[in-house]
Amino acid sequence: MIVLIRHGEIEGGKGRAVGQINLPLSEKGLTQAAQLADSLSTFQPRRIYCSPLTRTVQTVSFIEKRCSLKAIHVPEIKEINLGEWEGIDFAELKERSPQDYQKRGEDIAGFRAPGGENFNDLEQRVSSFLDSLDDKEPVIAVTHAGVIRTVLHIVLDFPLDNIFRMKPDYCHATVIARNKRGFSLQAYNLPPTSGLGDHLLTLMPD
Repeated sequence: MIVLIRHGEIEGGKGRAVGQINLPLSEKGLTQAAQLADSLSTFQPRRIYCSPLTRTVQTVSFIEKRCSLKAIHVPEIKEINLGEWEGIDFAELKERSPQDYQKRGEDIAGFRAPGGENFNDLEQRVSSFLDSLDDKEPVIAVTHAGVIRTVLHIVLDFPLDNIFRMKPDYCHATVIARNKRGFSLQAYNLPPTSGLGDHLLTLMPD
């Protein structure tokens, strides 16, 4: 069982192309991360993985203390690399590069910002991470919205161009499990309430 968790709210990211730039958690994001760790108090994973970006490392630090485990940093679950678009306001991008901005809207999966990745690239490295996991061990992976959306595409087999219809919230949990045909979705976007840990225990395979 794999519990995918999005990091907490970030500082200064609203309206910007935020891929792999290292923005920290906001004060609200730090509070969300602390609440998340508390909500997991009854759930003990075998391992914890996280993206090495600042916002995920800050989020996972609260979980590390609660679970007495050190997170393993995994580059494969970093957010999509937006290349030269990193950190720029979308309004500015639309004005500066109207043709590229339009191409992105027409081909979400295949569009690649200069020097960056597209979602097909992201799918390849996320798939590599999933394939590396032992399906018998419950693990937590603290990662990003783009990664969770891509995992949902892999699991549910919907078109990659539709991934922005999925909206994983800050510090919410999405749970998948391996089966004979690949993976199945066990839960989507669970909030970090006091019953989260107990609910995760009910999803554990026998």
